[in-house]
Amino acid sequence: MTGEPRDEDARVTGEPRDEDARVTGEPRDEDARVTGEPTARERQADLRAPLAQHRRYVRVRAVASRVVLVIALLTLLTLVRHRPWRGVTVLDPVAWDVDHNVARPTLVLAGICLLIAARGLRRGHRLAWAATVGLLGASSVLHLAHRLSVVPTVVLLAAVVWLATQRRAFPVLPSRRDVRRGALVTLAGLVTVGGIVAAFAIATDDNPVRRLHLHRISAGLTAGFGAVFIVVLLWSLTSPRRPVRLPPAAHLAERERARALVRAYGSGTLDYFALRDDKDWFFVGRSVVAYTVRGGVCLVSPDPIGPVVERADVWVEFCDFAATYGWSLAVLGASADWLPVYEAAGLRSVYLGSEAIVDGPSLDLADHQHKGLRNAANRVARAGYTTQVLAPSAVDDETRRQILEVATQSRRGEAERGFSMTLSRLLDPADEDDLLLSVTRSPEGRVDAFCQWTPCEGGWSLDVMRRRLDAGKLPNGLMEATVVRTVEEVVSRGGRRVGLNFAVMREVLQGETGSAWDPVVRPVLQRLSEQTQMSSLAAFNEKFSPEWVPRYVVLDAAEYVATQAVVMAGAEGIGELPVIGRFLAARPRG
Repeated sequence: MTGEPRDEDARVTGEPRDEDARVTGEPRDEDARVTGEPTARERQADLRAPLAQHRRYVRVRAVASRVVLVIALLTLLTLVRHRPWRGVTVLDPVAWDVDHNVARPTLVLAGICLLIAARGLRRGHRLAWAATVGLLGASSVLHLAHRLSVVPTVVLLAAVVWLATQRRAFPVLPSRRDVRRGALVTLAGLVTVGGIVAAFAIATDDNPVRRLHLHRISAGLTAGFGAVFIVVLLWSLTSPRRPVRLPPAAHLAERERARALVRAYGSGTLDYFALRDDKDWFFVGRSVVAYTVRGGVCLVSPDPIGPVVERADVWVEFCDFAATYGWSLAVLGASADWLPVYEAAGLRSVYLGSEAIVDGPSLDLADHQHKGLRNAANRVARAGYTTQVLAPSAVDDETRRQILEVATQSRRGEAERGFSMTLSRLLDPADEDDLLLSVTRSPEGRVDAFCQWTPCEGGWSLDVMRRRLDAGKLPNGLMEATVVRTVEEVVSRGGRRVGLNFAVMREVLQGETGSAWDPVVRPVLQRLSEQTQMSSLAAFNEKFSPEWVPRYVVLDAAEYVATQAVVMAGAEGIGELPVIGRFLAARPRG
């Protein structure tokens, strides 16, 4: 195995295959040798170089965490059986040699503390690193002093020396809030334990049996409450740090700074959604990364926006930024162009679905394949409906009121759902110079359907599509007719691309991946599709003969996947459908 990408691997990693190079114009390896341009292998090496340090630190944290986790489990197993792992457990020789009654609670507490330290090491916490170095160092000395166990001592000392040299891999320092909270927990623990001791001291009398009985109860309660407070303290100090929240005015100013970069460099159909109000922004040079932090997960969407030449540097700095807070990284709705950068940083990509992109000039209703669209547009027109495409600034007050009314009827809940493919606001004055509205009215002039569109390179991308629900029977194909009219308007303005809905796991459902797992996965997805209408959403988009552009979820290490899945579901606004959120719950509009 050479590790070089095969053609089928290139579909996942985003590296150019030879046949792709013929289309994209990128030099193939044999051509590059003649022209002197860098080969795909050299380009990948150039990409990986800036991220090498980050990957090394991630590996250090993973190895340290797993080693400490093993030692913690062995320490707890000592309570069941001492051998054969007695030589590499923490505090085992001292605990058992000093007092048999003290040994068990001591080893339990040491094991639990090591479990929490392993968690902190994985997140990159400096306190967990220092505590682990100190505890393992002390344990190695105690092993040698009490049992003359040379081999375990050497092994533990080697681990301590290695870990001590990796200080830079653990950059997370506790915030002032964490320190204050830790101080309060410590104070509460001391007061509680002191109160227990004092209460039992007052309750004792001259009866020696009663005194002994109360002493045992006092000792047990003191040890129990002390252990609880220690665990709570360590857990709070090794948790991911909370992000710094800006005041509303400062947050708005950063959004407008991000807007300038989106206008200058935004090209993808999801780029404008970087300006959602529930996102924060990280700036590097002429680039911006839109993200939010929930439950210790830093969720990025869309891909970072900026010049192509800054991609590797932007992601290096953002990874370092996330590492200083102890956050895991995930990207929702990633494009294939960015996958090499993410994978060079040690992240893993998983196909999520495909986005439908319509080529406006190619959408000819006279074609036989577009018969359904043609019939829908004609049926809606015969019913007296008209569609107007205009800027939000041109919307009068009555039309604005009706649009907001229709939007409230159609959505579930009080807010627009979605994190990666929805802007989350309608008719906002800050967006009026950027967005486009398609408003479809009944013969009486009532707004029965509308779409809001965000700009992208060469056209527009669907943000919100809504229809009225309180007007009785509306003509079939109302939304299809609205989209058709929008495409015609985009083409007349010189545009070409119109981004539509997202079809979850489309390639798997259509059997286009060629994976050996397809026969196993496809029946499960088909059954799920019956409940969530995944296939019918794809069928709705197929009416427009779109180009299907794959989108991916980019995930961190395996131990973070479950948490990241929950966070993504929450961000997309669907609690009952994990991982793929609102995309699974979406229904075809029309």
